[in-house]
Amino acid sequence: MTLHTMLAFLLFGLGTACLALALSELIQTRRTRQRLEAESVRAAHTRVLSLLEPVLAEAKAVADAFDGHVAEKRLIVTELNQSLEKRIASLKLFLNRADALMARQQQSAAEEENAEQRISESRQKIIQLAAKGLSVDEISERLTLPKGEVALVVGLRGGR
Repeated sequence: MTLHTMLAFLLFGLGTACLALALSELIQTRRTRQRLEAESVRAAHTRVLSLLEPVLAEAKAVADAFDGHVAEKRLIVTELNQSLEKRIASLKLFLNRADALMARQQQSAAEEENAEQRISESRQKIIQLAAKGLSVDEISERLTLPKGEVALVVGLRGGR
């Protein structure tokens, strides 16, 4: 082997060693950069989590308080519904009683009107028979009315 060839091999070996060293350095730099980036991402992640934890805790407290208020309002609404149902039942009972009372009053008024009409008709018959000259006893017997009633009607009619 000649000196040139040896020198060429030596230079080639040196170049290869330099290239290997440069590649190794490049790989090491990349790994270091990736490790630093990963650490940076982890640090950023940790910082974000540390910032979000109080916000999440406050949001949970607000949600719990809201749930408490909703439960309280549901209880109030339930109590109000029960109270309203009692009032409605009471009012229905009151209306039923009022309807029954009105029906009784209307029936009483109709019965009273019928009674007055019967009395008026009875008086008219007594007066007609008395005008024909019948006696109190005869009118009482014919109309099947008490003698006292017939005598009263005849007496009042005659007194006019």
